[in-house]
Amino acid sequence: MEKKAEYQISSSVNEGILEIILTGEVTESSAEKITNEVAAIIKGNGLENMLADVRTIKGRFFTEAFFCVKNYPPYIYGVKVAIVDIPENSNFQLFHEITAKNSGVSFKYFTNNDAARDWLKSRERK
Repeated sequence: MEKKAEYQISSSVNEGILEIILTGEVTESSAEKITNEVAAIIKGNGLENMLADVRTIKGRFFTEAFFCVKNYPPYIYGVKVAIVDIPENSNFQLFHEITAKNSGVSFKYFTNNDAARDWLKSRERK
């Protein structure tokens, strides 16, 4: 029997950047639900720059990342996304970054919030 996912999503706006923090634990079957919840937050804020801090969430699933990227809603393509994660998850995040970029999403992986914010503030959206 699969363990129920227990995760939390919090969001705030800091200097024109939507900052989302995911904590807790996620299962493979709840990855789509999290993606939908984050997408709703993005749509509700209408900002073009988003930083997602996932350093403390447990659970990364390559297959789900691929399918979630392929099913992003249309408004996500107008958002620059910076993901902050720990170095131990770099293989997953680099896969996620490449998959997102190949789908047309402006997406970059970082290991600290300051570098992610600098990228979001300084780079023009492609």
